[in-house]
Amino acid sequence: MNKLTEAEFAAYLQQVRAKISAAVGIAREKPINYGHQLVVEQGGAKMTLNIYNGKKGLNLVYSGDSALLARVQAAVNGEAGAAADQAAPVADIAADGLWAGSDESGKGDFFGSLVVAAVVVDASTSAKLRAAGVKDCKLLTDKKILELEDAIKAAAVDYSVLELKPKVYNLRYEQVAAEGGKLNQLLGYGHVAALSQVLARHPDCRRALIDQFTTSTVNVRELSRRFAGCQVRQQPKAESDLAVAAASVLARARFLRTMNELAAAAGTDSLPKGGGSAATACARQLAQKLGKAALHNFVKLHFANYKRL
Repeated sequence: MNKLTEAEFAAYLQQVRAKISAAVGIAREKPINYGHQLVVEQGGAKMTLNIYNGKKGLNLVYSGDSALLARVQAAVNGEAGAAADQAAPVADIAADGLWAGSDESGKGDFFGSLVVAAVVVDASTSAKLRAAGVKDCKLLTDKKILELEDAIKAAAVDYSVLELKPKVYNLRYEQVAAEGGKLNQLLGYGHVAALSQVLARHPDCRRALIDQFTTSTVNVRELSRRFAGCQVRQQPKAESDLAVAAASVLARARFLRTMNELAAAAGTDSLPKGGGSAATACARQLAQKLGKAALHNFVKLHFANYKRL
């Protein structure tokens, strides 16, 4: 469908507003680049609908709580009018062309790496990944994540996986801390680097989505500066988009494989994930076995767990 005129787009927005308001209500809305955003909140759940009116026509992008999203999507699908009939809602950030997404793994784990991945897909790739069962890695078992890793690499238009193993992670964190930064700054460097790798190889990629971990827009601004032709956004729970979901799986798969390597180096079958008391106890045993200085090869030293030792 061709791009709507300003008057046609305003009329279409009014139709969508009316339908959603009748079904669940709209909490707030605002203009965004190339379109308009509607936010729906109900019972603590939240979803966002971005309606883009660009050169390639209307594109509806849904994200947020799945149950609420389904209700809003059903409401919009029932909208009358030619524009609504031709603008099929999608769960991804682009209906055609290439788009990219990035996500990380390991930031909350005392043991193991910090991994950031970026994936480039198109509509065909997105459909294949969805059919294969790709979704937010937090909804998948470790076994399924490792099974999907090769499928994603084979189907994706492109991907990048960057890893900071504990020894290097601790050095980089010290450098960032010396500059007054914290974990979010280190994470930002990772997202920018991973997306930069794939976007540099695909100048025709027009949109990129970061799974939001900070309210700062510095990473969006940096990528927008490097790739002026790409619209870069960040949002919470961005794994509803298939590019971000695939990136989350690749990042977690690399994290899991490195955890297995570290467990072998530690002489144990497995290492605890997360940052709870089990991780602290395991690190204490490892320090007694290998010496406390050896922990910098296994854990993130700035975690409170390390201070408890």
